[in-house]
Amino acid sequence: MSTLFDLIVLIVALALAWVAIRYLGRFLSWVERAEIARQKAEAEEERKRKGAAAPPRPAAAGAPEGVPADHVVAIAAAVAAYGFRVVHIEDAATGNAWASEGRWQHQMSHRPH
Repeated sequence: MSTLFDLIVLIVALALAWVAIRYLGRFLSWVERAEIARQKAEAEEERKRKGAAAPPRPAAAGAPEGVPADHVVAIAAAVAAYGFRVVHIEDAATGNAWASEGRWQHQMSHRPH
């Protein structure tokens, strides 16, 4: 008789555990959906706030005389694509003095005295 009672207790315990796990899953699913909805609402509110607070952009200045329009377009495209990385814009032929000086010092270090 004891084994039958133990079997019934085991079945009831497993059924209760199964029901508890189902309700826990439902609760966690509800929490997840509520968090996703809260994050969406927060993001939408942030977008609205940033959109309203953005100052109007000033009109773009015209290209100075003597600069070809193709160059202006190329520079504008580069700045638009890599604006967060652009530090300085200059001719490619300039700015190599440090490399030339380094090569000269290296070659002079091999000169016999």
